[in-house]
Amino acid sequence: MVGRAILLALLPVAGVLGFSDSIPIVAWASQSSDVLDVLPAEYTSVDSASLLRNVFSQSSICSYDAVVVIDHPGLHSSDLRTLSQTSSLARLIGDAPLSRQLPHVKRGSPHLVADFTQLVSNRCGSHLVNINPVEDSVTVNKDSKHVFCMTMPSMDGSDHHRKNIMAEHESRLSSELEKIVANFANHLVVYSGSPLALSRRAESSEFDSAPSPGSFDSTLAEEGGIFKRYQLFTTPLIVGLLITFFLLVPIVLMGVTALASIQSSLSSDIPRGYNAQEKKVQ
Repeated sequence: MVGRAILLALLPVAGVLGFSDSIPIVAWASQSSDVLDVLPAEYTSVDSASLLRNVFSQSSICSYDAVVVIDHPGLHSSDLRTLSQTSSLARLIGDAPLSRQLPHVKRGSPHLVADFTQLVSNRCGSHLVNINPVEDSVTVNKDSKHVFCMTMPSMDGSDHHRKNIMAEHESRLSSELEKIVANFANHLVVYSGSPLALSRRAESSEFDSAPSPGSFDSTLAEEGGIFKRYQLFTTPLIVGLLITFFLLVPIVLMGVTALASIQSSLSSDIPRGYNAQEKKVQ
């Protein structure tokens, strides 16, 4: 029972450790092609940069009239799970004849989507269009092939904040994708998360600017206090506490209980009818 309790307690932590260094990759196409065959059906040890490089290196990628590459820094698989099944993005993926969904791909070195899209554009002679779907709008020319490089704003912050931001990003992204699909029936879309840039992390860090003397940080008080600014309960600390309370403490208690229950085989009680004087005379 104790062992089972330990395993159940450590399973969530093991899941976090197993997928904490991963990003999601979702790809879908309007027709069957060997381009997506290089994507595995489940989790793979190949890092994201190498995996995407293999996709865009396929010669048959030029068979598509439009190739859309979406880079979303800081995107997690949990962000995609917060979307409704009836959302426009879910519908676009569900209606596609061919799709691949990899929620946990090993995060490699930051891959430059601009380099990948430039490679496809040069190989296929396609018109390269760089766009931020949240700020810009897609303009297309049906007479030529296109490669769309879409860079989404970074995802960061608390879970509640990320859910709201993801809903806004999904709405705008789906709107632009629907325009592309309407103009290019033969298309390929690759939607990938990517690591946050170091500069972006530095800009968003609250440690860079110290409050002036005598000032009160109202943001810190409103958004979780010390738990918002400092990461007190780290993964090693949580694992250590779980091992201590669910493994070491039960073992110690069982040992103390076992020692306390030990009884001597020699009894000190005087037998009934025993006479010490008679025993001495004999």
